Amino acid sequence: MTAIVIATFAEEGPYLRARMRAVAAERRIVGEWLAYPSDALGEGAGQGGIRTAAILGGIAGAAGLFALSAWSMMLAYPLNVGGRPLWSWPAFIPAPVEFGALTAAIGGIVMLFRNGRLTRLHDAAFELDEVARASQDAFVLAIACDAGEDANGVMALMGGAGAAHSRLVTA
Repeated sequence: MTAIVIATFAEEGPYLRARMRAVAAERRIVGEWLAYPSDALGEGAGQGGIRTAAILGGIAGAAGLFALSAWSMMLAYPLNVGGRPLWSWPAFIPAPVEFGALTAAIGGIVMLFRNGRLTRLHDAAFELDEVARASQDAFVLAIACDAGEDANGVMALMGGAGAAHSRLVTA
């Protein structure tokens, strides 16, 4: 049976210590709710591939529209305008650049929604009192573990790090 230990911290220092101890003990953190953004979590914490998705989306969109423009001008509908060659690639550049910027933005927004789990209409974590307090003045850390002795070890780990309150929730 899977269980989750919910630990509440009153200050950022004990929360960061508990988080480092959980990572060092190779525990799986399933949720973190902070009262404010923390710089101590590191640069890029929580980004999770937004930049990569934007770059790949932009490159794919620009390359796709460039290929479509070249194909349509050279093979599908060849049109000789003013004696220019059919493969006049400088004429194909402006539209793919703009379309690449558009698809990069769309890729970044899609990844932002995915990382933030914004497609969910309801999350069971919002029913916990600790999570409701996290937006005001608390730091909450949720760690997955096995019910029984393993959960007691995780609760002791959180208590040793300075948790103000911790409890076990079975899922």
